[in-house]
Amino acid sequence: MQDQAENLRQMVERLSAPVKVEKPTLAHANCRVIAVTSGKGGVGKSNISVNFALAMASRGRRVLLFDADMGLANVDVMLGIIPQYNLASVLNGQKTLQEIIVEGPNGIKVVASGSGGVQELADLNDTQRKKFLDALLALQDQADLILIDTGAGLHKNVMAFVLAAEEVVIVTTPEPTALMDAYGMIKILYREKKHPMINVIVNMASNQAEADEAGRKLSVLARRFLNLEIDYLGFVPRDLTMVRAVKEQKPVILSAPTCPAAVSINRLAEALLSGKMQKNDANLVGFFRRVTQIFGGGA
Repeated sequence: MQDQAENLRQMVERLSAPVKVEKPTLAHANCRVIAVTSGKGGVGKSNISVNFALAMASRGRRVLLFDADMGLANVDVMLGIIPQYNLASVLNGQKTLQEIIVEGPNGIKVVASGSGGVQELADLNDTQRKKFLDALLALQDQADLILIDTGAGLHKNVMAFVLAAEEVVIVTTPEPTALMDAYGMIKILYREKKHPMINVIVNMASNQAEADEAGRKLSVLARRFLNLEIDYLGFVPRDLTMVRAVKEQKPVILSAPTCPAAVSINRLAEALLSGKMQKNDANLVGFFRRVTQIFGGGA
């Protein structure tokens, strides 16, 4: 636990260092970067990320879905697509960032990290880091919204993405252990970021009352002990249709758009899109510059 705290402290010191961020052009001035994360695994985080991307794209947004889950990178599997190359192919010089993008349903663009992609991002030297960030300049013009599907938990590779994002969506379930882990993530964001924008979604709830009670508990804890207001967006009900959709590699938003889970996800996506966004470094290059600083130090 002490080692974990020390790692987080070092990460935040890097994040606090002066960051030179390219001024966004008009084409991507309003590009939003949203990290979707969870305090623990098994809460349906990646499923929410994938369906969010599709729901937002159906509303006319140009969406880039970046799979940053080093342990269980499976966004491509859920979408039923097979990328020939991934982030690791870019970082080792085989391909350009543009060449590894795969187009998914609803026109979303997907960047698969592969099992080693995120770790290799952590190990970039200064020259490689600059080359990677320069490549993002062209990429970010292609998206209005970047969804980062992070890993679960408080590992350094997860927290690098979560701390670098201006907006965070924390996915939890009503289970007490999941709620406590979600609160743990909230506490770290509160401690290490200035005015964090935190949204909470309760997934796999038996009913609205159960979900709202879970959301209320997290809101009360954050307000009482952290003096922090978080935004409880709502919930996604437990739905066997969603389970089948994962097995069939057909996102529920597309395979069963009228089922309870799909209806809820569409409602949540609409709520997130209509929310306020931070203007601070709200672009893809700024986000990944912060990520690579947390990982490796220099700018």
